[in-house]
Amino acid sequence: MGQNKIPMTKKKIKFLETYSDLDDSSTLKEILFAHTLQVEKLERIRSNTSILVWWLVAIPIILFILIIFFGGFGALI
Repeated sequence: MGQNKIPMTKKKIKFLETYSDLDDSSTLKEILFAHTLQVEKLERIRSNTSILVWWLVAIPIILFILIIFFGGFGALI
């Protein structure tokens, strides 16, 4: 049976040119570095999402509860 191969695209050729001469240790360091970059990006996304949730969900709910509890804006001022 024929073996399914990934076609040689420009990205694959560039990848092979860049990483074909690395030994196992260097390859693992490259993987670790790429993973570290991705974790940092995901942490920034998580942080920004947390800020958005507070501004768009939690703070309006808290203000709504305060308005209901105190009976309107006049009581807050």
